[in-house]
Amino acid sequence: MIHLVVLYFTLNLVSLSQAFAVGKRPVSIEENYLVYHRTIAAAQKLITRQEYRGALDLYKQTFNSFSFVFLNDYKVATQLAVQIGNHKEAFGYLKKAMAAGWTIQEIKKAKFLRTLQHDPEWAIVEKQRDSLYIVFQQKENSELRSSVKKMFNKDQRKAFAALFALSDKRRQRYAEERFAPHSEKQLADLKNIINTYGYPGEKLIHNSYWASVIVSHHNSISTNYNLTDTLYLAIRPTLLKALKLGEISPHEFARIDDWYVAINSNHREKQFGHLSSSLTHKELEKADQLREEIGMSSVETMNSLIDLQAQTGMNFYLPSDLRQKISITD
Repeated sequence: MIHLVVLYFTLNLVSLSQAFAVGKRPVSIEENYLVYHRTIAAAQKLITRQEYRGALDLYKQTFNSFSFVFLNDYKVATQLAVQIGNHKEAFGYLKKAMAAGWTIQEIKKAKFLRTLQHDPEWAIVEKQRDSLYIVFQQKENSELRSSVKKMFNKDQRKAFAALFALSDKRRQRYAEERFAPHSEKQLADLKNIINTYGYPGEKLIHNSYWASVIVSHHNSISTNYNLTDTLYLAIRPTLLKALKLGEISPHEFARIDDWYVAINSNHREKQFGHLSSSLTHKELEKADQLREEIGMSSVETMNSLIDLQAQTGMNFYLPSDLRQKISITD
């Protein structure tokens, strides 16, 4: 249960995202978002080489090829356009980002983009802010968003209660006897939502945090529980399908799956390396292979992006649990 407590605090450090039209999940799969994410990963690799124009071209190619775009990718493209001195292109991506949920207040706090506020086009952006936000709201399944938020809040209250247990033994007992039944119902409800509407992430409810926390909490109950749990293994193929549909990001999936593998193996296995501060060369090879399969950048690329942020002032909006470099040991 100590893992559930740690996860509660870890995930609460994460900041709380174009959404699905209200309705049931589409039957056909016309767009494979594994291609989307692998293209973005290739662009990130170019960024680490400071090949900004080439990287931006890959972002543009992705935007033109897929109906849904993750907000952070618009944010990065905006900065890349500023980096190469193309303000016209930057404003184009900025407006798309605002229509995908980036608020004017958040944009003003982005130091790297402050130069845009001195451009005459900025006044037009200010005038369009409300209409762009309306576009964002219209793409949200607000009723489902409310339901998932309630599930998340209930999950947080249950996890928080574990903090009052006075020992690891009592925390584990609470997890297995009190939290587990609650979590089993949560996963059953989540599975029904996914089967009906799709995975409730950024694309569907404008939030990539709540559902992943619910599943991650379930996966961190205890080693004993994981060894007999069948619910996550039953829902995992559905999450992989959601990944191909663009409903869940590689980082969300890796976080969820890494918690299951870490707790199930009593932290002996590291899977994607998402929860790790260090990896051996053998673990690194495995992690990078698994990352490539789901369209997630390699450990080396992520480490280099962290360095480049400090050097340039750009913000690549890396997930909060991937903002520290992973060291490689013998």
